Amino acid sequence: MTTYQDERLPVPTPWRLIRELKLRRPPWWMVLALIVAVIGTWIPLALIYQARSKDSQLPRVHFFHDMDKQAKFTAQAAHPWFEDGRAMRQPIEGTLARGHLHHDAHFYDGYTQDATEGIQFVTALPQQVAVDATLIARGHDRFQIYCALCHGASGTGDGLVNQRALELKEAKWVPATNLMTQEIRDRAAGQLFQAIRDGVRNMPSYGAQITPHDRWAIVAYLRELQSTSPVAPPITAPTATAPAATPP
Repeated sequence: MTTYQDERLPVPTPWRLIRELKLRRPPWWMVLALIVAVIGTWIPLALIYQARSKDSQLPRVHFFHDMDKQAKFTAQAAHPWFEDGRAMRQPIEGTLARGHLHHDAHFYDGYTQDATEGIQFVTALPQQVAVDATLIARGHDRFQIYCALCHGASGTGDGLVNQRALELKEAKWVPATNLMTQEIRDRAAGQLFQAIRDGVRNMPSYGAQITPHDRWAIVAYLRELQSTSPVAPPITAPTATAPAATPP
């Protein structure tokens, strides 16, 4: 039998809490609206997956433009401000970009040139380059990146690119030079430097990729490699043999 105090302050038993917190079943339209709302959240995910998994000719959605898209004139574009109508301007005559005063032909070209003797390749490294262990290590690093692909790690012309080209029998491919031959050993240091900068036959120019200091480092490493490797025999071009006569 409950007392007056129990009616005013009911004891919070588990069964009493379950009975007080029990909610009635929501109407069917509320359940349907909840289901539609949950399914609707899947639509953006499906669209994102579709956009990432297929090719499209439309540009990607770019939410944060930053400085990717800005008002500017690209290369070879027209410009209405100038008489020639070109956005690309020629350097002002008599000026030079800062840091591009290549007045030392020995360091930047590897050869000297005059009216009487013409082009003369230098035989020694420039004074700005100190031949030490650091320079040799730098030259070895640059050689492995840019040269070993064709000339091979040992400089004997057995690089992977050269091997693959010979395997495919490319008609216009010139085999990579064996840098251990006496012919290459006799060449001046400046001639090797110039070959790296301007390229030779199939070998492209690396003037834009390798700085002048690194080119001299490669030359120094090559000289070190040649001094510790045996001289390779000269490469002779294959001679065409006459076809055998067929019997009548």
